[in-house]
Amino acid sequence: GSLSGTRLVVFFVLLLAMAVTTSAIDESSQSKPSKPQGLKTQSAGTYIAQFLKPKKQDQEAAVDVFGLIIPAKIAWAFKTSTYFGLWYFFSIFFNVATKKSLNALNMPWMQSLACVVVGVPYILFMWAIGARSVPNLNMKQMMQFLPMAALHTSGNVGGNVAFGAGALGFAHVLKSMEPAFTALFGGLITGQWKHPMVYATLIPVMGGVAYASASELSFNWLQFASAMVSNIGFSLRAVLSKGVMAEWDRKVTKTDGPNVFSLLQIFSVFVTIPLVVMFEGWRGLFPWTHPNWKEAIGKLDHAGAMITPSYLTQQLILSGLAFQLYYECAYLALDAVSPITHSIGNNIKRIVIVITSVIIFGQKMNTQSMIGSSVAIGGVFLYSLATEYYADVAKKASKK
Repeated sequence: GSLSGTRLVVFFVLLLAMAVTTSAIDESSQSKPSKPQGLKTQSAGTYIAQFLKPKKQDQEAAVDVFGLIIPAKIAWAFKTSTYFGLWYFFSIFFNVATKKSLNALNMPWMQSLACVVVGVPYILFMWAIGARSVPNLNMKQMMQFLPMAALHTSGNVGGNVAFGAGALGFAHVLKSMEPAFTALFGGLITGQWKHPMVYATLIPVMGGVAYASASELSFNWLQFASAMVSNIGFSLRAVLSKGVMAEWDRKVTKTDGPNVFSLLQIFSVFVTIPLVVMFEGWRGLFPWTHPNWKEAIGKLDHAGAMITPSYLTQQLILSGLAFQLYYECAYLALDAVSPITHSIGNNIKRIVIVITSVIIFGQKMNTQSMIGSSVAIGGVFLYSLATEYYADVAKKASKK
């Protein structure tokens, strides 16, 4: 049943996060190290309090747990792995709920609005109770958000149109090209290019995801075009957001990753509303009045469950809330890693989603999917090795 499938998904995600964390610890851990002279440390309380506020300087700070010094690399690896684990976890539930909603209603524009609207009360609540600092931006900085909000909207709408226009697997095949866009835009905008061999390792990553997803392959131009719009929008948004967060005094503006995303969500509401009206009519703003809603009532979903008004409402709310939370976690990860590494993580997330869709929707995973997954994960490993190797080469060359 769907409950047992959900439990399997939760177990799979936790196992993935634990594997990443264990790998990082195995590489850098030492048995019960003593505190060296002059070692930069932070208390366990500070580490926990700042857990959802990644700062690059924390990479060099060991954690003092009642006299036991946890090496900085292990503490940072655990924090970063948690961001990726939660990102994958919420992403799974977003994709499942979104696919159910699109299958029932076929309203991708309204679905895109739900993705940004549902999270707004959560955002305002977090600001109101002081759980998160309220952003403090001047007019110039607000204007800098406009192009990023437009890119965020294009990425969101493009993705939902692609998911609704054809098979979920093929949508992820197309969106597996996102790292290439991020790598290209990152170099063009920042002027900082990596060694060509680093970019070459993106080929097996994208190829592996595409091969793993190809069992659901079905081509149409609407899905292709909307997926490309989504790739360009999200890639540019990631690079520009990274630049903005680096330029501002974030202690003044209070713009950590989740706050940046929260502002993008609020701005995107106003960008998305006219698009819904344009493509699905004013009733798209009130979906329970739309003919598609009334037509879906009484039908059965993929698992044989009766589609009711509460079913549809649940899928819209769940998809919107999961979208908010998984992107907050994604922005925490973006704070902690480079845009290209972030995009690679996003690509591997698609493997997780394909596996999850197999479990949730009762489909069988064939040999091709398993081979593709292995190739993609191997590509990420090669990417990490190449990045580290050529960074060391450049560092040694600069010292000569």
